[in-house]
Amino acid sequence: MMQKKVVTLLSLVFVALSAGQARAQLVVTAPVLEVQSGVQTGLQNTMKGLSSAANVLVRTGVKEQELTKVFSEKNLQLAKTWYDGLLQVSNAVRTYRRVQSVFEKQGRIIQTYSTAIETLRQSRYVQPQQLATMTTVYTRMLTDSNNTLEDLRTIVSPAMLKMTDAERMRFIDKLDGKMSDQLGLITYYTQRNLAQMHMAEQKARDAEALNALMTAR
Repeated sequence: MMQKKVVTLLSLVFVALSAGQARAQLVVTAPVLEVQSGVQTGLQNTMKGLSSAANVLVRTGVKEQELTKVFSEKNLQLAKTWYDGLLQVSNAVRTYRRVQSVFEKQGRIIQTYSTAIETLRQSRYVQPQQLATMTTVYTRMLTDSNNTLEDLRTIVSPAMLKMTDAERMRFIDKLDGKMSDQLGLITYYTQRNLAQMHMAEQKARDAEALNALMTAR
């Protein structure tokens, strides 16, 4: 459902701008500004929700969720910058599906961290030092993916306006591939952390069962 909203949103941009080519610039601008006002729909609603939930936890002292808050808010700001720059690029680039893919994968990266760190934080089988180390690694991963999203924003910057559509799309393809690698890395790291947590839990339960058996004798 979330993905359909974003596809519909981008389709509206394409239709509005294509129809407006034969009219004055002011007529073209109106539907684009309407799209800009809806930047926080779809995928961005997810980021807004994550930020809000993280805010609640941060206020109660859950420092690990500060990362969720910071990076989800950065995601929102970068998306706004991208849509604010729509009028400076062509229809083909505005509606290119891999732009949506880049934002979507960044959202999944932040969600993966937010969910995993909460599970790990609440487990009595994950030691504080382990959690601190995991948070440090996650911070580096989130920063890297955010930098990839920052690179996407450069396409609508004045310095990049001389690029052809083909060059922009090749650039977007590379960013999407890079984001895919970053999503795969954080997914793998999370699965490893959760597996270690479950192994520690099972080891503790086995020890408790053995101790109970020995005590019963």
